[in-house]
Amino acid sequence: MMPGLRFAVLGPVRAWRGEDELPLGSPQQRAVLVTLLLCEGGAATADQLIDAVWGAEPPPSARATVRTYVSRLRQVLGSGGEPLLGSAAGLYRLRVEPGALDIASFADLVAQAGAARQQGDAATAAERLHAAAGLWHGEPLNGVPGPYADAQRAHLERVRHLAAVERLTLDIEIGRHTAAMAELTALVEEQPFDEGLRRLLMVALYQAGRPAAAVAQYHEIRTLLADELGLDPGGALQELYQQVLVADPALTPPALTPSAPAATPPVTTASTTASTTVAAPRVAPAQMPADITDFTGRAALLMELTDALGSGRDAGSARAIGLTGLPGVGTSALAIHVAHRLRDRFPDGQLYVDLRGDHGTPVDPVAVLGRFLRAFAVEPAAIPDDLHERTALWRSITDGRHVLVVLDHAHGAAQVRHLLPAGSRCATVVTADRRLPGLAGVVWRTVPVFDADESLELLRCVAGAQRIAAEPDAARRLATSCSHVPLAVRVAAERLSARPTWSVAEIEDRLRVEIRQPVALHADCDLVEAPLERRYNDLDPQTALAFCLASLADGADVTAAEVAGLAVLPLPEAERLMEELVDVHLVESVAYRRYRYHSLIRWFARRKAVLQLGHTITEAGLDTLQPAEHEAVAAGTVAGLVRGHVV
Repeated sequence: MMPGLRFAVLGPVRAWRGEDELPLGSPQQRAVLVTLLLCEGGAATADQLIDAVWGAEPPPSARATVRTYVSRLRQVLGSGGEPLLGSAAGLYRLRVEPGALDIASFADLVAQAGAARQQGDAATAAERLHAAAGLWHGEPLNGVPGPYADAQRAHLERVRHLAAVERLTLDIEIGRHTAAMAELTALVEEQPFDEGLRRLLMVALYQAGRPAAAVAQYHEIRTLLADELGLDPGGALQELYQQVLVADPALTPPALTPSAPAATPPVTTASTTASTTVAAPRVAPAQMPADITDFTGRAALLMELTDALGSGRDAGSARAIGLTGLPGVGTSALAIHVAHRLRDRFPDGQLYVDLRGDHGTPVDPVAVLGRFLRAFAVEPAAIPDDLHERTALWRSITDGRHVLVVLDHAHGAAQVRHLLPAGSRCATVVTADRRLPGLAGVVWRTVPVFDADESLELLRCVAGAQRIAAEPDAARRLATSCSHVPLAVRVAAERLSARPTWSVAEIEDRLRVEIRQPVALHADCDLVEAPLERRYNDLDPQTALAFCLASLADGADVTAAEVAGLAVLPLPEAERLMEELVDVHLVESVAYRRYRYHSLIRWFARRKAVLQLGHTITEAGLDTLQPAEHEAVAAGTVAGLVRGHVV
């Protein structure tokens, strides 16, 4: 017995006999097939087919062309017995078996959901609607031309939308608000004026423990309606807004219904011993550290990062931004702040990990992947030991979800590569001391120091606006003494706040003296220098030597030739060492073979020079040494001074 035919229109128009897909011919020929599949009774006249394909202006050969299309379809669909596509009494008729057309199956499942809903069985109704949603594969009648297909496509999209709204409503009713949130967020972005969708999203956000985000959704649509249409939100939306504001118990989420449909299919992973099926229920980990409440500045960069990470869900691979900059510039604070701003766009989870480790030892990606997978409720026994298998499972879990990952203090590309999530709906922020080459798709941004206005704004936020306004010139000098490095500005502002009887000028004068001392005099200096110390300790001995020696040169800038002379090195080697320092943001490249320190970093480097070379030599800047002594110092420093020996 020959296998039966199956047809699909909820996506590209396709047909199968058994497991074999059939060639349906040109787009116009598919338009004829679509008309016969969807018209009432499965029958149409030649004139109806002509109208369906070409509308009011058919070509002169339209009737003959339709006959050709029908003949070809009859051959493709024919079973060798009674023809499935026949003609009689001026009608073309296509015989389709029950259950052989996906739109009919969709309608049956929606009807079953409606019946279950009437009987009070919300879980079963949701299950049927999830099954119905699974029949869709993109735009209906994709690629099929003609006015009939256009009209049917619009109708099918409306039907799909209504079923989706009912399904999401049921998901929220049975406690699946987290799973519903991701789809609702995308739908609201597509249809920002739809109050029904906005209402569902507000409920889902509230039930997920995000009342502020629910309120923000209300304010967003209220502004849209007022600006674009001159209207206020409808009564139902206004009532919900009031319920959120007073934490109405009626909005309390129900207990999760066990029989509700799984939102994620099982993920199968291969190991060396067996295949394990991992049930990955929808959970939404929220691991971001606390945001900085007085985060200041970075307006343009924040806009750039939120736009890059929060848009383009379906445009290719997952989005990834890398942040780097000089020590203390605030890459970690910026990454975490951006993550908090974007959390509502990634309702399936926000993950954070400090890859530097507790003692400066880079964290093994195997351990990080285990942590990530457990956060998504993968049973420990189902997590493979092998790095590559864990990576594959991680990508399977994140594919199709809206997940944001922050990888802080990354050490190298090999560490990061395995931790990047899959799918265009995910996003990643990486912070590192330097750009990490070899990470395809990661776009790097160098975070600059503050400008003068941003530094003053941070001083006002921490120390008080009135105090800064009373001494504006001293405040500007204080910010300049901090090289406009955000960490240094914050520490200075906190000391100012802790000394209410001191003037800004007194704090600035004291700080300017302290940062120039051969050793740090105050615990605040240790706070500022901690990230500098970590980055310095990561340098190899020769690069650390160049960092110290170059700081002794006179003038604002230092050239590679001057460093070569100080360190008794060939010019190319001196240039290589200085370029390494540029890569890790300890010096700036201001021109070809010309470099500059931020003053805060220069004084740190000179303190290191004191420790490594001795106070007398560094005070003289090596200029008073005889050539033989100079060479001995350089040679001795390379061999041992950076390890702590003092000349």
